[in-house]
Amino acid sequence: MSMPSLFFRTAILLAIAGITLGIFMGVNQDFRLAHMHAHLNLLGWVSFFIFGGYYALAPQANAGMLPKLHYGLCLGGLLVFMTGLTGIGLTGDVAMAPFAAIGSLLVLAGFIVFAVIVFRTRVAPRTA
Repeated sequence: MSMPSLFFRTAILLAIAGITLGIFMGVNQDFRLAHMHAHLNLLGWVSFFIFGGYYALAPQANAGMLPKLHYGLCLGGLLVFMTGLTGIGLTGDVAMAPFAAIGSLLVLAGFIVFAVIVFRTRVAPRTA
């Protein structure tokens, strides 16, 4: 599967998860997972869709292992981060904070890999 397709498909699934969580919270008037909901939508839906857009517009950026590493770090980090935020939100126990911290650092590493990809990729100007 191409990198743009992988990121776009993941973005859609994460958006559905984020929207479903928001509806569940609203119906139950239980907003303990509001932080998770916000981060899931921003890091999941928005970031993954932007990543897919970049890879679609700059196909030469898809070369090598870095795009796969980027995807793995961002998705893995997001899942670990969401685990931590869920545990903290539902129990109030900060014992889950290491998951949130490790997950956020993995996401940061994914963004740094993406920065390397963006800065190493030469995008030719479009001609009319």
